[in-house]
Amino acid sequence: MKTNITKIFSLTVAAAITASCASCSLIPVMGSSAKTEDIVDAADAFASALVKCDAGKIIKLTNEEKDSDAAEDLEVLFGNEDYTDEQIAIADAVAGTIEYEIDEESVKIDKDEASVDVTFTMADYEAVLEGEFSDVDEAVAAISDCDDTAEVEVTFEFALEDDEWLISNLGDKAYGKLYSFYGAQVEFMPGFEIMTSFIDQDDYGTTIAMTVAFSEDVSDYADGFTYDIYLDGELAYENHEAPTIQEEYITCVLFDSNGLESGTYTFTLNYDGQELVSESLVLKNTDSGSGTAPDIQGDVYLCEMDFGDFLAEYLVDSGYDVDLEGSLIIWLELTLYEDGTYTIIPDANTFEGDLEEYLINNMTDQNLIAFAGVSSMEELEEYADSNEMSIDSLRELLIDSMVSSTVEAIAEDTDQGTYTISGDSISFDSSLMNDFEGTIGDGNMISFVNDYFSPAYGYVLEFYPEG
Repeated sequence: MKTNITKIFSLTVAAAITASCASCSLIPVMGSSAKTEDIVDAADAFASALVKCDAGKIIKLTNEEKDSDAAEDLEVLFGNEDYTDEQIAIADAVAGTIEYEIDEESVKIDKDEASVDVTFTMADYEAVLEGEFSDVDEAVAAISDCDDTAEVEVTFEFALEDDEWLISNLGDKAYGKLYSFYGAQVEFMPGFEIMTSFIDQDDYGTTIAMTVAFSEDVSDYADGFTYDIYLDGELAYENHEAPTIQEEYITCVLFDSNGLESGTYTFTLNYDGQELVSESLVLKNTDSGSGTAPDIQGDVYLCEMDFGDFLAEYLVDSGYDVDLEGSLIIWLELTLYEDGTYTIIPDANTFEGDLEEYLINNMTDQNLIAFAGVSSMEELEEYADSNEMSIDSLRELLIDSMVSSTVEAIAEDTDQGTYTISGDSISFDSSLMNDFEGTIGDGNMISFVNDYFSPAYGYVLEFYPEG
């Protein structure tokens, strides 16, 4: 557990403490004939203010001025500006456990000066926060339920000023130790939400892969993920390599080019040693070790897809009469990784400029009606007039909107999952869509109909080896 004390009492305050200043104390003292109970009462009032973390009350019971450095440090220490909501909740929880005991036998009085020892106890928050918590509520509950305590011993030093005993050693570092829990850091176990997980094998018995899909990007937590593999209930691979993490997807792979032993394989994905999910698969090899990985593994393939075809068919299917000229090419990159996973990534950057040029060249009145989704030019003109726009301005606005929204959507269209190869066939087990089949042709050209990049129209995508 790491502790970051954003503000503690500055030791340089000690010089200011010696300055004589007018102050008002709640503990009156008659003359200089102080008694032990006077010092105990003054200590009780000051200790109570410390426990309540009341900056104003604390300063009021010292010989510090309201605008002194020590007063400002206290305001910052107890303020919320420098802390996260979680740190504030933890600080409040620890402060709520503080108790104190005044050692009356330690009282010392020497004319206008006095001192007394006070012992503060609180929950041993440092030990508590070494544990693992999914959120701040769990951490606060653990602090409140903690039976182990930590002690801080402080000697209160008083000076008699205007018949009042005022704290004169506010700059003592022991006070800072009392409040060391302000700004305490604790790392919470992320509240991972697993959307789906599955496990699959290739046709050669050389690769088994488990893919887990989360509800959000988990790449920031990459260092905490590990996976174990069990064979027939026995741990066969502990912390087997580092899982492949691509935003919200994690893939755990077991590969052996000589073939894997038949049996039940169970993959468990862990975070900081805690199991998140597991999947099992029964591998049956009739000729274990006879298969070898095809040469196309580890290769990159490119596909030149005419997006204009989809756009034209979509508009026609929607009942519009359009006349679109020219091609609107978008490049897709298929990568077949040697661990049995794949990605299909569209090149959104190049596509952005091509799309803008395509729309400018095709934004005739006839096509404008279709792009805008209206029934006639009269409807568009009425809309433009009501918004004090010209048709040309509306045309430009529509182009800008279509470019930004389409490019943003395409930039997020990354398909990934696992693949298996059997002869001249390749099967894709996708994490985003229905599984699909492809064929491997001459020159290792891979072709398939993919319902994510070619929806509804049965468009065949042809990927050729890069270069």
